[in-house]
This record gives sequence, structure tokens and C-alpha cells, in this order.
Amino acid sequence: GYLLCIMLLTCWISASSSSSLTRVKQPSLDCQSGKGTSYRGTVSESSYGNRCLKWSNIRHYWDDSNGVGNHNYCRNPNNRRKPWCYVQKRRQVKIEFCDIPRCIHTHTFIPPERTCGELSERRTNKIVGGSFVPIESQPWIAAIFQKSFLCGGSLIAPGWVLTAAHCFLDGLRRLKVYLGKSDIKNSDRDREQTFSVEKLIIHQKYNPSNYDNDIALLKISNTNGQGALKTASVRTVCLPPLNTYLPVGVTCSIAGYGKENSGNETPISATVRLLSSTNCKVEESYRALLTDNMMCAASPDWSTDSCKGDSGGPLVCQASGRMFLFGVVSWGEGCASENKPGVYTKVTHYNDWIADKTGLSEYTKGLMYPQK
Repeated sequence: GYLLCIMLLTCWISASSSSSLTRVKQPSLDCQSGKGTSYRGTVSESSYGNRCLKWSNIRHYWDDSNGVGNHNYCRNPNNRRKPWCYVQKRRQVKIEFCDIPRCIHTHTFIPPERTCGELSERRTNKIVGGSFVPIESQPWIAAIFQKSFLCGGSLIAPGWVLTAAHCFLDGLRRLKVYLGKSDIKNSDRDREQTFSVEKLIIHQKYNPSNYDNDIALLKISNTNGQGALKTASVRTVCLPPLNTYLPVGVTCSIAGYGKENSGNETPISATVRLLSSTNCKVEESYRALLTDNMMCAASPDWSTDSCKGDSGGPLVCQASGRMFLFGVVSWGEGCASENKPGVYTKVTHYNDWIADKTGLSEYTKGLMYPQK
């Protein structure tokens, strides 16, 4: 009877595991849920690639119930933001976080946000010639800090910010991301959401000499291990479909916290028009650097441009009442100088890359973009 019971139990488990995952709740042993305090997998190197030291070789105050023991696997016994381990660097023992795969529960899968690119009710400077705007008019703007303000970015999914690769000469260290931030010098707890950066992904073909493939992704999480919460001042921008191109002369918006003259501390937005590659290459200095992965935009009278300080920020264009992210602020010469427009990374060349790095293929299909 006992043997039959074991056989029946084995068959039931086998049948259950082959059926829909929504019927069987998988324990978070080999993947990270929340802060990863229940993680019991076998990743044994830090996110920097350093081999973890055995817990049993280090003096600590946690017992085996916290997952530590005679092994060197990443754990989170003290409720830090993610699993970590001890590593040895230059004869010193240091703590480094680990990259643990996130648990995916099909019953909690969240489809692409249907309200992406929608503006809040309140609509309307380092954008030269721009005007100050409430954060609700560009609620996908991210302010990236590394001690002080570093670059802008765009929230494309609750846990991901798209920005420019050239911002990160110092790598991942001490990066913070703020969403819903209406002033880069002061905090507003009613609007702001603050995140640490779990992962920095710079495009593998980024060329710092001419800014080709100037695009990067930040994986963000708050102290609870969660991504952004949609509010009036924080929401995602839509991504257009792969290789979508807009006609020359289309009006779009640029936004950021950049500094014009004495400097601005609140978000600024300005209107620009897309230029042809011919018009963009009037200046010889541009001709030598421009690639197919770049696009140009400026105002007709050259009064409006994005300048240093807006790097990584969004160029968004409207379609059927929604805002779609077509460009990432990359480079330019001077500020609003004639025949020297702002240059932007062409986002629609990177849908597949974004999907591959984030696992969010549904977000990169451009499902909200109007069909012809």
C-alpha cells in the first residue's frame, strides 16, 4: 500500500508539472522573488564575476535557517535589497551583490501597460528655448543620479529605463534612478519614486568615438524589489514597432532637466521637428559621424535644442493620442546652433535588442501603435 501511494504521488506530481503553471505554485528556490531572502539556488559568483567565499569560512551571526552554511552560494540572510556574498579583493573581504534570475509566475504576468504614453490631466528648461512643465506632462522621464544628476532616461516598462550608453563612464557604481521627480535639487515624496540599479546593459556595439549604438538599459528596483508603480507623475512611454519611421517635418517633443545658462532644476519640454539626413549633414563635422542608427531634430528657427545635461532623455512623438519613444538624446555641437541639430539614437532600430535583454518582447512589438 505504501509503495502504491508513492507511485500514485509520483504520477500526480508528474502530471501536475506538465500542466499549466497556474495550477502549481513553484517555490522560489532557484530564482529571486522580492529581495530574494528565500533564494536557495547555486549561483556562486557576484555580479562583477568574482567567486564567492564559503559562508562557513567567514565569521557571521546567521544560522543555517537563513540559507548560509558550508557553501559559497549567494544568499540574503539580512534582508538587503538582493542576494549577495563575500568575495576577496586585494586581500580584503568585501560584500558584492549577485545577479539572480527573477521568478516568473504566469498567474501574475502583467501584460504591456495599456495606458503607456498617456498624459495626465495636467498638461501644459536644459532644453534650449523650452518651457518649464509639470512632471505629469512627461511622466516617463527618469532622472539618473551618480552622486549628482547624471543623465535623463525613459521608463519603458515598470522595471526598465532606456537611456544613452555614453552616460556611464563609471559603470554601475552608486547609480540611483528617480521617477516623478519635479525638482532635481529637492524631493517630493508625494510624487517621487526612488530606485537602485540592479543591472546596467550597454549596447555591445556602442562606439564611443562616434556615438553609434548610443543606447543602454537600466534594470531598476525599489527597496521591496519592485519596479515602478503607475501614478499621475509616473508611467511608461510606448515603444513604436520595429523599423517605424516618421516623415520629415513631424513635430515631436524633447524633455529633460538640463541646464540652460544658469541652470534649471525642474523638468523642461520643447518642440522640435524631425530633419532629413541631408539637412542633418549640412555641417561637415556631422557628415563624418552620422550613421543609420541616428536621427536629427531641431526647431525651424534653430531656437530649440537638447544640450549637455539632457543626455539619455526622450524624444517622443504623438500617434493616436499617445506618446511614443522614437529617440534617445545622444549628441550635438553647441546648443541650438544653426545647422547643428540635436542627434538622437533611433529607438526603432533596437526593438529586438531591448526584447532580448529585458525578456519583455510584448513591450517591444508596438502593440499600441496605430495600424495602417
